Amino acid sequence: MASLWKESGRPLLPVGVLLLACGTLAAGLELPVVTLRSGLAHDDYSVLGGIADLARSGEVLLALIVLAFSVVFPITKLGALALVLFRPVEEQRRTRLVRSLERLGRWSMLDVFVIAILIGSVHLGILSEAYAERGIYVFGAGILLSMLATIAVQRLLTSPRELVRVPVANRAERWASLTALCLFALGLFLPLMVVEKFRFWDHEYSVWSASRRMLDEGEYVLGAAVLFFVVLLPLARLAGIVLLRWSRAPERFARAVLELEKWAMLDVFGLALLVVVAKLGALASVETRSGFWVLLAAAALSLRDTWALRRESSTRRAA
Repeated sequence: MASLWKESGRPLLPVGVLLLACGTLAAGLELPVVTLRSGLAHDDYSVLGGIADLARSGEVLLALIVLAFSVVFPITKLGALALVLFRPVEEQRRTRLVRSLERLGRWSMLDVFVIAILIGSVHLGILSEAYAERGIYVFGAGILLSMLATIAVQRLLTSPRELVRVPVANRAERWASLTALCLFALGLFLPLMVVEKFRFWDHEYSVWSASRRMLDEGEYVLGAAVLFFVVLLPLARLAGIVLLRWSRAPERFARAVLELEKWAMLDVFGLALLVVVAKLGALASVETRSGFWVLLAAAALSLRDTWALRRESSTRRAA
């Protein structure tokens, strides 16, 4: 049995993207990603340093979650892609593996959103500030390149394409999808939390206001990433699910909605919020507001709706 790379005529694109992803990710893990200033003290953190700091502060479970999603999984994924590409692997097994990696790949962006939320929420004047460092851009580029490498390998697979057919939804499913969309739209503008220090300095944080502030302050890449992956793509996916539930959409549209799951990162952002709330406890007092719970509810309903769609969809091999 030949490897997928040899079967496909030794293409250079997936190999090049895979190697670039490996190098970029390795650099991104070591470089400083954020600087936290509290009073006169400045602390630089890399991805690995931030995880260690979470563990030292007693948030061992959150540290393990970030370690798993931001370090262990991306490295394991790149190793698995290299295995699929260069070693003889049974076709059905490699197809299942690559599809699973595609669906889980977005969770590696967890640390990018943790930094974006920190920068947007820690604005306490002379007391505390957070600044992005070049490492977060390198790390984020490495994660996105690893996702593109997965797509490049997936396109080499010769397994027949699946047809997606979504059955007519019942009333409860329709209203659940519409509720998720409304909660998400509301949660974008509601305050998620208030960060306060010494009762005189406080800063209110919402997704929309923080994204605009990052763009206004020159953090164009992080601000654009939040708007694209946390606002625009989830909004498109939730609206698409509503249309699937409330109308008879064509198969191509249903496939496009399910494909958006790989890139829409509302659920990843929700987990990042929990990490940041724990992290900020060492810098200031944090009070969660209504938007925090509204957005988490929207993320939970969104996940539930996507799983239900995949379970209910009858799929068959294309001829």
